[in-house]
Amino acid sequence: MKANFHLRTIMPYLFLIGLISVWSCKEKATPTPTTKSSAKFITQFTFGTLTPAVEASVSGTAIAATVPAGTDITKLVPTITLSDKATVSPASGAVQDFSKSVTYTVTAEDGSTQAYTVNVTVAKPVNNGTVYIGSMDGNLYAVDALTGVKKWQFATGDAVLGTPTVVNGVVFFASWDKKLYALDAETGAKKWESNPATVALLQPFAAPMVSNGMLYYGGEHFLYALDAATGAKKWEFRNDEVYPWQASPTVVNGIVYASIRGSSGGKSGLHALDAATGTLKWHQPGIGISESSPAVAEGLLYAGSEFNGFMAFDAQTGSVKWTFASGLITNSSPTVANGTVYVGASALTHTNNDKLYAIDAKTGVKKWEFNTLDGGPDYSSPIVASGMVYIGAGSTLYAVDAASGVKKWEAKPEANNLIVSGPVVAMGLVYQGIGKKLYAFDAATGAKKWEYETGRAISHSSPCVVSKDGTEYQAGISGMVQ
Repeated sequence: MKANFHLRTIMPYLFLIGLISVWSCKEKATPTPTTKSSAKFITQFTFGTLTPAVEASVSGTAIAATVPAGTDITKLVPTITLSDKATVSPASGAVQDFSKSVTYTVTAEDGSTQAYTVNVTVAKPVNNGTVYIGSMDGNLYAVDALTGVKKWQFATGDAVLGTPTVVNGVVFFASWDKKLYALDAETGAKKWESNPATVALLQPFAAPMVSNGMLYYGGEHFLYALDAATGAKKWEFRNDEVYPWQASPTVVNGIVYASIRGSSGGKSGLHALDAATGTLKWHQPGIGISESSPAVAEGLLYAGSEFNGFMAFDAQTGSVKWTFASGLITNSSPTVANGTVYVGASALTHTNNDKLYAIDAKTGVKKWEFNTLDGGPDYSSPIVASGMVYIGAGSTLYAVDAASGVKKWEAKPEANNLIVSGPVVAMGLVYQGIGKKLYAFDAATGAKKWEYETGRAISHSSPCVVSKDGTEYQAGISGMVQ
């Protein structure tokens, strides 16, 4: 009887314990809801297709990368590493144009987003100096001076036979599209171009002369002075309505010297003008037809003639001081160094009388002559450096001892292409256009260092070189005095 009572007493409690156990089991069986990830980070941003690969820096939502000089950043392929379960748009591995900022949106698993901005910078090239030269393919080229690797090219509307001039970080040149151009020398970006309606060019072979913020250039009937910063015309001068100004002008002590090529009523020949106003100071017709750019040194002006040989004039009055070898064809422009004037010339008869001459600058007396057996130095102008004089004649570039006229070396990389432009010497190298190519030779030995091929022939355009320290080297066609 006591046992039954005890069982009846505890039964309700046993039942309650069972219910609690069941409820407890049910609660354990119900799954806890999973929280979706909100992580939306770009943890790594890499351009793995570049050699070597470039990994960008990620700072907050800003991503920055610097890629090697010369990289085409308009077609880069990034590899993007993200937080777990996140996605990104545009997608990793998709080609992108990074010439401007690119925004990437990362979406977390929970749908939240985060925008990242990517900026890519192209490293500046190592400054080895730059060679500038024009080609008949219509381009002006900028080439690394030590390696021959192209830096940039600028396309005009026609052949570039003119020689470029670089002054204060700007390269100036003329094209046969009848325009003068001013470009940023580092990037090739155009600063200005002349208007053919107001600045009329005919056959622009010459190099622009830039002095005191003014650019001087010969046109079809006028010699022009332009503002070098803007291209605006400051003045123009005409003394012949038929023939053009063709040789490169020279500016010394506030006077611009230039020549009209043709012969019409005694109006051709050398002119001296006030560089600021264009007012005529003197005119010397006695030189006749001339494509020789004048050089000025120690009060004398030197220039060649197509029929009257080579002449020296008083730079202040234009009077003739002396004449050398009348009868020579002298389109070559002279170079003056250490009291000697160097010039190339050919005889009117064209009978193996093609020579480089060294002439006493004061008296006109010949010091020596060097026979250029491969042909005449018709338009190539000599240049002097480290006791050597360099000139192109026929298809050969010659290096001659400046004191004695003894040949040191010759280079003839292309037998069938005539040299009709001048060499330039800088940083121990000689730069010369031959055929389609721009060459660099060791100045001491003539060994070829590199070559760069343009689209067509390099004709009358001479190189212009800016060395890595910023020094500018012009060809003799620019009336160089050394």
